[in-house]
Amino acid sequence: MSVFEDLRRISLFEGLSDEELRRVVEEGSEKVVPAGEVNGREGEPVEHLYVILDGDLRITKQADGGEIVINTYTPGSFFAEVPLLAGTPFLASGRALTDCRMFLIPNQTFRHMLTEHPSFSNMILETMAERVQILQSVAGQREKLNSLGTLAAGLAHELNNPAAATRRSASDLRACTADLRALGWRLANAAARGDLNISSLDGLERAVRETLARVEASPAVSFDALEESVREEEIALWLEDQGLSDCWELAPTFAGAGLDIEGLEAVAEVAPPHLRPDALRYLEAAVEVAGLLDEVEGSAGRVSEIVGTMEGYSYMDRAPVQDVDVNHSLRDTLSVLVHRLNGVEVERDLDPNRPRVTAHGAELNQVWTSLIDNAVDAVSGGEGSGRIWIRTGCEGDRVLVEVSDNGPGIPEEIRGRIFEPFFTTKEVGAGTGLGLDVSYRVVVGRHGGDIHVVSEPGDTRFEVRLPVQGPGDEASVAGRDLRIEAGR
Repeated sequence: MSVFEDLRRISLFEGLSDEELRRVVEEGSEKVVPAGEVNGREGEPVEHLYVILDGDLRITKQADGGEIVINTYTPGSFFAEVPLLAGTPFLASGRALTDCRMFLIPNQTFRHMLTEHPSFSNMILETMAERVQILQSVAGQREKLNSLGTLAAGLAHELNNPAAATRRSASDLRACTADLRALGWRLANAAARGDLNISSLDGLERAVRETLARVEASPAVSFDALEESVREEEIALWLEDQGLSDCWELAPTFAGAGLDIEGLEAVAEVAPPHLRPDALRYLEAAVEVAGLLDEVEGSAGRVSEIVGTMEGYSYMDRAPVQDVDVNHSLRDTLSVLVHRLNGVEVERDLDPNRPRVTAHGAELNQVWTSLIDNAVDAVSGGEGSGRIWIRTGCEGDRVLVEVSDNGPGIPEEIRGRIFEPFFTTKEVGAGTGLGLDVSYRVVVGRHGGDIHVVSEPGDTRFEVRLPVQGPGDEASVAGRDLRIEAGR
């Protein structure tokens, strides 16, 4: 079958006369792509509209080092209309599943047909709208997955320290409780033998209990290394005078708990001289157990705090729309991104008096994540110290959120394109791109707000303005103009 006959069967060309279709055949060309080979790789320039005559072509897009399958085109399908009209490279890659025979329509002929043949242009535009929606959905899902990945990375990073501390304290606690049990048994045996009368045993337990109560009630006092060393030495020498051979092992526990020699004497005086070493070791084990329990409790509290932060970031078990405190939302996002902030100075100027906003909280956190993550990328690897500023305020009936950095700035030649769908300055498959298309759609399309960028070397500011009362009719305006300035 000839190319003319193949094209005549395709609905895209139904509105063309035979003469017009023959002219298209003359201006176009035929191409065969063997099974397994790539036709049009993501990021490569586009010069033709492709129409599949025979075979199947799988369309994939790079994301986070892997490929996402977007669609499979079969005979009669066409593609590359989006990058042709947008003037961009291929947005995805095509790989032939079987031997594919395609007809290529040059860009100039394609544009001529759009203006001269309404049925052709209508089908192109309808198909393009569907595909842009699919690609935007893929991008949106990718951003959600990125947020989930960020959440998981932040959770793992933040949980590591308290989890390790809990494990270490539990191990030490097991050894200390064994010592405490053994020493208590020895003192009880001494009492049973008559070496320690019952009143002295009761007095010892009361003295230990009172000492622990004083330790717990005393405010924590920090000493510098020299002062701490002096305290330990004084206590160790006193313990040595009481007949303890392991005095240097016990002294750090007593000094760390804030005990002094006077407090230790109150316990030592209750026991007869030959049992004082065991009495003081019993006290040390009890103090150590109490301290380790405090550490376990503190670590568990930190875990609960981290989980609370993560729940706040993800808006877990909450309605889709909430009254959002943007200051709290930004703090949660910074907590999640703390593993990305090493070496980056973050300054906060959060207005405590700004009102809450009615919004999709989880989606706004995706916006803050994208803006802060991009700011980190902008200041990382440069000369000098990287710095990010985060500010909130109120402008009339809108809340302002500003994320700034002292990076090199956004080049002027691409500044007008940063909110375009699928636009990125990163290499194909390298990272997630700027994510600003999704941010724009969340702020403008979902919330009726505005996102605005001012950039020059050393000062790039993204300003997000959100209506306090939530999205109104203006949120339905999809083609809202971008306000982009080169400077002040």
